[in-house]
Amino acid sequence: MSIAMLSPIAWRTPPRHYGPWESVVSLLTEGLVSRGYDVILFATGDSETSGKLHAVCARGYEEDRFTVDSMVEKYIDVYTEVHEKVHKDFVDSQPNKN
Repeated sequence: MSIAMLSPIAWRTPPRHYGPWESVVSLLTEGLVSRGYDVILFATGDSETSGKLHAVCARGYEEDRFTVDSMVEKYIDVYTEVHEKVHKDFVDSQPNKN
């Protein structure tokens, strides 16, 4: 089974300090990889995973304030890419409620 995990792009995944939703995505991703699933993590480029990483942007918008203006558009593009091109058996998205 192939699984695409979408992480919020406020902080890297897993977060260095704060980032509750990024922590949840990281824990789920690493748990699935450890069980042998093929997982692609859609997150910031500085994220770390034992699965496959698809970088949405270089750094999270909370860590790099110069990227804030384009982040909403970029996140929408990621959802579109996943739903139209990746065709995974399961997609999990942890929303950023901040």
